[in-house]
Parts: sequence; C-alpha cells; structure tokens
Amino acid sequence: MTIEEMLQKAHVFITDENDLKSSEAERVSFMQRFPKESLKEMTVEQYADTKTKDCFIYWLEQKNMFGGIGGGNASKFGIFRSANGDYSRGFGKNRVKLFDEALQEEFQKLKEGYLKALHLADEDRYDEIQQLKLPIFNTVLLKVLHIYNPEKFLNVFSAPILKKLGESLKVDPILFELNRLVELNHEVLKALKNQEGLSDWSTSKLGRFVWDTYSSTDSTDKLDVGCNYWLIGHTYETIGSQKDYFIQNKCVGTNFLSEEDLSAFLWDDNLMDIIEAKEPEQKGRQALKGFFQIKTGDYIALKSTFTRKDGGVTKSVLKISAIGRATADAVDGYKFDSQRGHLLPVEWIDLKEKEFIGYGGYRKTIAKTDNRKTINYVFLGKPFPLQELRPLLQIEVKTTRNLILYGPPGTGKTYEVSRKALELTTNTQIYEEICNQGREAIQNEYTRLVRTGNVRFVTFHQSYSYEDFIEGLRSDGKGNFVPEDGLFKRAAMEALYAGLNNNVRELSDEVHFERTYDYLVGRGKELQIQFTSKTGATSYISNVSPVGNLIVMNEGAQTESTISKDRLLRIFRYVNEHQVQWQDDVHFINKAIGGSNETRYWSVFKWIMDNLNEERDPIVSDDPAMKQSYQEKKDIVLKALEQGESFDFSNADSYVLIVDEINRGNISKIFGEMLTLIEEDKRLTKRNQLIVELPYTKERFTLPPNLHLIGTMNTADRSIALMDTALRRRFLFEEIMPNPELLDTVGSLDLEELLTVINKRIEVLYDRNHTIGHAYLMNANTEESVIEVVQHKIIPLLQEYFYDDWEKIGMILGGIGKSKDDPFIIYEEHFDYSQLFKHNASYPTRKQYRVKSKITSQEIAAIYEI
Repeated sequence: MTIEEMLQKAHVFITDENDLKSSEAERVSFMQRFPKESLKEMTVEQYADTKTKDCFIYWLEQKNMFGGIGGGNASKFGIFRSANGDYSRGFGKNRVKLFDEALQEEFQKLKEGYLKALHLADEDRYDEIQQLKLPIFNTVLLKVLHIYNPEKFLNVFSAPILKKLGESLKVDPILFELNRLVELNHEVLKALKNQEGLSDWSTSKLGRFVWDTYSSTDSTDKLDVGCNYWLIGHTYETIGSQKDYFIQNKCVGTNFLSEEDLSAFLWDDNLMDIIEAKEPEQKGRQALKGFFQIKTGDYIALKSTFTRKDGGVTKSVLKISAIGRATADAVDGYKFDSQRGHLLPVEWIDLKEKEFIGYGGYRKTIAKTDNRKTINYVFLGKPFPLQELRPLLQIEVKTTRNLILYGPPGTGKTYEVSRKALELTTNTQIYEEICNQGREAIQNEYTRLVRTGNVRFVTFHQSYSYEDFIEGLRSDGKGNFVPEDGLFKRAAMEALYAGLNNNVRELSDEVHFERTYDYLVGRGKELQIQFTSKTGATSYISNVSPVGNLIVMNEGAQTESTISKDRLLRIFRYVNEHQVQWQDDVHFINKAIGGSNETRYWSVFKWIMDNLNEERDPIVSDDPAMKQSYQEKKDIVLKALEQGESFDFSNADSYVLIVDEINRGNISKIFGEMLTLIEEDKRLTKRNQLIVELPYTKERFTLPPNLHLIGTMNTADRSIALMDTALRRRFLFEEIMPNPELLDTVGSLDLEELLTVINKRIEVLYDRNHTIGHAYLMNANTEESVIEVVQHKIIPLLQEYFYDDWEKIGMILGGIGKSKDDPFIIYEEHFDYSQLFKHNASYPTRKQYRVKSKITSQEIAAIYEI
C-alpha cells in the first residue's frame, strides 16, 4: 500500500469516539493499578500470581486492552506461576523452576530491566532498549512501553503489521528485523504524525486506524493479525447434539474429560502435557488441545459433518449452524459444567444454517483452519460455488488441463503462463479481482502459489530424462542406489492427497502406525527397545525375519513369538472400528486376529500406540524418516489406492506443473507411461481411469484431475511440426504471437509501428515463427532504452535468425547505407585492398557490412518510415 493510498483511507476513516475513550480509560486503569513508581517495589506475586486474576501479567494478557500481544505460553513474561504454585522461567526443555533466593534474584533482574527500558524511552534512547535483551517477548515489551509512554509508542504490537506500515511509510528497512521492533514502532508512529492530516490524531485513533486498515487486507497470511478460525462440532457421542444449548447460552464446548474440572491447570505451562496424560483417546486429546488454544476474537463456526446421496453419488457435507467470535481466551473464560464438560463464551453473529456439499472434510471435533477457501466460504460469507461445480467441470473439459503455449520469443508466454496458472488454481471471482489489479498483482499471486507448492516449474533440455521427471535411482552417498521421486510424481502425489480430505485422518493414522512399526523393524533391535506387558513383564526384539516380522522374546524366557505388521494393523483397525478401550484388556486381540500370543501382541501394540502421535517419544521423533511431510502424504495416498478408497476432487486445491521449453526434451523418453495417464479420461475418478505400476519403486500410480500441465514452446527454437505426435494429441496448443498494440509511443518513436514493420519483413524473408515479441520493448520507456534494446537484443537475434546474411538484416532494419554517414543502422564498409596485400592481383569484391556502434533515434525511426 502506498502512502497516498493509506492517506486516502485515513481521509474516510471513521471511528467510534466512545470506543477510543474506553480504550484510554483501560490504559489509565492499568496505570492506576500499577503506577510506574510502584514497579520498583513490586513483588513476584504481584507480577506473576495469575491465580488472583489481579497480577501484572494477567492485566497485560487477559484484560484485552487496546491491542493483543498474541498467543504463546506464559514464558513470554519472563517469570510465570504454574498451577501447582511453582514459579518458573523458560519453556519446554529449557524450563527452570525458581525458588527462594534464585526466584528473587531473577525477578529483581526482570524488574530492573523493565525500569531501565522505561527510563530509556523517557530519554528517547530507543535503539538501546532492545539491547537490554529482556527475557520477555517483544510484543509484551511494546505493550508495557505504550501503556507508560502512549505518545511515543503506537498501540499496535504485531510485527507483520508494523512491517507493512513501515514499508508504506518508507521507514528504514533495517528496522524490520524482529530485534528492532521497539525502534520500528516508534519510527512508524513518528512517520504517521508527520503525514498531513494525521498530525492531530491521538495515538489511540492512529492505532485503531492502522489495525483496521492493515489487518483487514485480503491476504493469505491471516495469522499475521492474530485471528484464528475454528470449526467446532456440537454433537456429543453420549448425549447427542448440543447445538441449541450452545446457541442459547452463547458458548461452545467439548466433553472429553467430562468428569474433571481443569480450572486448576489453566495457567500451568504444562497444560498440554496434562491433557496428554489424562485423556486416553487421541481425538479427545486433539479436541482439548485445540479448545485451550482459542483466543479472544477468534472466529468460531458451529459445525457437523455427514454424507448424503446426490445424484446417486455419495458426497460429504459440511453443515454450519452458527458463526461467532470468542469473547474470552479459553484460560480466562473457561467454565466447567458437570453435564456438558468444558465451555467457552461466544458472541454469535450469524445464526443462518448453511450446507457446503462436497466440503465435509472437517471431521475433527475441534479443527483450526488456515484454508483460504474455507475462510472465504464459511466465515466471510463469500458465495460457495454450488452452481459453479458442474459448469466448472464443463469448462475444464473444454479448455483442457493439458496446454502448450507456443510462439516466437518475447511474446509474453511467461506472463501468460502465470495468468493461466492463476486461472486454474484460483476461485473464479478472486481470479477476476486479481486480474483487474494488473500485472503486478498477477505476478505476486503467482509467486505465492509457487511458494505454497501449488505451482511448480521445470525446464526441459536435451539430457532431461524419465528418471528426473518421474522417478529413478539415486546414490545415497553410502554406495547404494535408492529410488527417488521426480518433480512430476511429487506434484501428482500432492494433488492426489488434496482429494483425500474426507478420509485422510483415518489413513494418516494407519500410515503412522505402519511407519512406527517399520521403525521397530529398522532400529528396534539396535536401540534395544523393550515392550511391557500388562503384568509388568518386559520383552525385546531378538531378531527380524526376512519378510519384516518381529521375533519377540521375554526376558529370561526361551520361547519366541512372531509379530507381523499385517496382524498388528488388523488389531489397530479393530480397535478403531469397535472403539475398544484397549488399555484395560488383552482379550480383544484374539477377536481381532484369531489365535495368537495375546500378551506379546498387546505389548508391541501398546508401544506403537504410545509412540503414534505427533508428540512421540524422542527416539522416534528424532528420526528424519518420521518427519518427512511429503513422504507421509505419499504413504497416505498409496494406502488409499491400495485399499480402493474414494477420492473427491470437487473442492480439492488445484496444482499446476509448468514445463518451459517443452519441445527441447525427448518427450517419449521423459514422459514414458505418463503419456497415457495425462489423457483426460484416464485420470483418477474419470470414465477410463488408469492405475499403473511404476518401474523403479513398483508403486501404484495414477494422475488426478486437479493436476494441470502447461508447457511453453519457443517456435524460433524448433518448429512445432517436429513435436512428438503423441504429445500433440494430448495437449491443446495456444499460439501466442507478438501484439504491437500493447506498445506506446516513446518520445519521437512509434514502437507499435516499429515492431509491426520489423515483423512483416521477417515474415516475408523467413517465417512468422521467427517474428519478434512485444515483450522486448514493453519496458523501454525512453528513446535511449529503445536504442539499447534494438542494438543489444533485436539485432543479435536477427543475426542468429539469418546467419549473418546482412543484406536481409539490412532490409528488415530499413536499408543499408553506402557509408556510416547514411541514416541507416547497417552500412557497407569499403576496403583499400592494396593496403592489405603486398602484390597486385585481382581482389575479391565481396561486400563488407557493419553495424553502427552508435545508433540514434532518427535511425530507429528510419526502420519504419518509408
């Protein structure tokens, strides 16, 4: 946003004066509760005893005064009090409990740091404040500085927003570093005050304007402004729907751990660990962890998910019953109800029920979403394309998802590729809005899509191969060759994964289960991993069979048991299907798999389940193979293909693979069996869907309908007639030719006429595939820059086209001068041969041509002026 655009918004900005007065009253109330002069004598209890709901950090975090300081744990305040009464500093593995003298010493340092920062602010020594390196978050420090110095610091504490504003105001970029946030805030406020029309605004009004202006920007980085979006289920498994209760009582809730009031643990820095220890079910742990991350102002949708037959096809449905916003953080607004469990207050803002057919992937009890489409459709009320779904499919068939853009150099194929990629991956309305904003907006969105992985780019060349594009063997640096996926296969797997929204959780659980088992096979014996039975007996892996089964033996026993992945997986599925409380009993094992050593199967099963979640035992989670997000998605897709799971691409994100210079590669060699799979009707879920086995990995593979291929060809490089016939049949070809009408007049030079005349002459003397694109001259906005383009780009290109046939080059450039004094770019150079050779003889009469070293605008104009 430019300064001018910002000032235009400020000119029409209207704020509620009562709201500003209330904000100032909140600041004053903080000052009255904690006067600056009292900070020196403040006790650690007055600072951090959150049990009282009247301590310093409670006021900063929970009173919601004129600007949030973001989420995170209590360690952001330097010292905090846990639920058990202990005071600590640090977080996680770095957490240190503080007692007696050590606590007082640490707190004294912290107090002195606060006081020193406030003193430096009083003396305008802002660059020294963050050199103090206080053990608190920058946002906390900024909020404290603003409270006590409201005329020196803006009441906006978000680093991304301050950076955006700093860019608009042209503040020194060196201040954009996170460790310069205090200086950035002050400089931004000073720059705002220097703007005409803003100098008399109060800091409070400026802060509200900045927040409203910069946090509401339609951007995918919504987390920059601290607002999250939650979908929360209203059906309790045991007592049915709570929708009416939630709506009438303005709350949401969850009844996992429904018999335990968690009030005592709300300010414990280990709250998530407590949930992990107390809640036995994985879905319960996920729900409770999500619940206690909800913050004031977060959006909440009350939802349910189910399936419905539509035209003979089973489709998932996401039903929204209400939209609201949390009116308190979970740790502050928490209430416990003996019947309904854990509750949080919500202000409902929309009670109209809506159904999103084909969009039922949010099956977790409490799910946070960052998906832009979901936020647009569910929370922001943008039209959900129910009517667009079928028409869009028809458009896709008509315009095909395999496209090659071809044309001479410089015709804007790269820009057109960007636009096509946006068209294929973006909602129609949003795409049109971006296009209306011009080339820069298109390029910015394209760059974002490349960053997110929705658009990928590759250039073909003569040595590019199937092994680079699909899959091949690569050295692992240890003397072995292992399969490695190529760019096209990786893009296809990501796109396939996007079609699994409805059942990805169950598949993911199975994949984690299998990968954890594989970890036991690979390293269990080496690490001497032990398994504990219900009776306390331990067993270990004595060997691994050639087919990957575990041979398990008890300590001190001579008998062995064979434990197989297949049977463990059957146990896992049985537990999930029948909701077995497996921790309490081993007898369900025989029901799941028949005759077996129940005790040993149970002990191995328990170890895997204990290490299954994202918060795994460090032994597992530190292994790189357990962290590869692409590999995990791929495993889930392969499992879905193996089990014949249904895919639904009706609302899946689209992916685009751009192949530049596609005609330079050996197409048959690079694509292999993909030449068949890329056909429209061979794609997954289509009429003649085809699944093949790949040669190196022996994995099942298919192409999804949401993966689009766009190729580019430079026709001056190689004739389109030489393209592989098989590829030509599977792609639509769109010609991109020079468009001189896009060019303006620069000074005395008519660039449209210049390029038109040059290309007509090239077409007559060579062919239309070797014409020159308008992009060469698009950025030439002075006569000097036009001369530079002609001299250093167009003339060398003509030399390459015509193999130094200077007569033709001269004809294209308007003629050939008899000497360098003539008004032509190309001229004849005459030699006195007697000065070159010693003997009189007959000398050749071949003409010599030269390009002028200095070209004028008159000579450029002479090209098209006849």
